[in-house]
Amino acid sequence: MQIFIGLDGGGTACRAQAQLTCGLRTAIVTGGAANVFSDFSSALREITVLLATTLAQAHALAPGVTFAPPQIAMGLAGVSESGAAARLRAALPYPHLAILGDIDISLAGAFENQDGIVMAVGTGSVFARQRAGQMLRLGGYGFTLGDEGSGAWIGREALRRALHARDRLGSDGPLVADIWQEFGTLSDMISFAGRARPSDYAALAPRVLRHARQHCPVAGAILDQGCDYLLRAITRLQEGETDMPVAPLGGLGPILLDRITNQGGAKLRRTTPKGTALDGAIWTARQNARTEDQPE
Repeated sequence: MQIFIGLDGGGTACRAQAQLTCGLRTAIVTGGAANVFSDFSSALREITVLLATTLAQAHALAPGVTFAPPQIAMGLAGVSESGAAARLRAALPYPHLAILGDIDISLAGAFENQDGIVMAVGTGSVFARQRAGQMLRLGGYGFTLGDEGSGAWIGREALRRALHARDRLGSDGPLVADIWQEFGTLSDMISFAGRARPSDYAALAPRVLRHARQHCPVAGAILDQGCDYLLRAITRLQEGETDMPVAPLGGLGPILLDRITNQGGAKLRRTTPKGTALDGAIWTARQNARTEDQPE
C-alpha cells in the first residue's frame, strides 16, 4: 500500500497529513514555524519531526500492512527564494520527495490541474496562475521588498499615516486617533517598529478593517491602495482572459477580493477553492506517484 504525505510549512506554523491509497487520512499534525529562508536549521527540525509523526500515524491506520516508501510533497515558505530545496532533500531520508513553494501547493489545492488564479493574502501576499499546466507567480517577495496589500503592509501603512497626520502631511481620522491611543508617544511607535516582525504589523490590520467599515477615510484609503495593487496583479495574470476563475486564499484574501468586486473595479469570476494548501500537497504527492508509475 502507498502512503501520500502533504506538508504545508509557513513562517508561523506548519501542518502535515497523510492519505493512504484507499483514501483514509490521518489527523492533521501541526508544528512550529518552518521557513527555510529565515531559519533553515529550525525548519529542518520541525519538518523532520512532523514527517516522522505523520508517517507513524499512517502506519497505524493499517497495522500489519506492508507499505512502499511514502510519496511526499511539501510546500514551504521561503524555499523558492532561498534555493534551500537541495539542502533539505539531502538532509531528509525520503527518496520520493517533492519540495515546492507554498504558493504551488495553494494553487494545487484550489484548482488541482485546472486553470485558475489564486490570490493568497494573509500576513504576506502572493499570486499565482495555472494555465495549460504552466504556473506563473507574482509577488511573494517578503515584507521588506513586497507583500503589498497584505496584513503586514496594511498595519505598517496605518502607522505611516498616523505619522503623516502628526506632521500635518496627511489626513486625520478615527484610525489615526486609535493608533495614537495604542502607542501613546512617538518614542513608543519608533520602538515598536524597531523590533516588530511582519506578524506584529499584521496584528494591526483588523482595526484598519474595522475603521474602514465605519467609513474612516484614512482606513479606507489604505485598503483602496492595497486593493489597487491586488487588482493590478490579478489583471496581469488574466492577460485578457477575464473568465479565468480567481480563488481568494488566506485570512484577508476573501475580504479584500470582496472589496475589489463590490467597488465595481474589476471583471472577475470568483470561485471557491476546491481545497486547502495541505490538500494540494497531498494531491501533488498522488500525482507524482502516478507519474513515476508511468512506463517509459
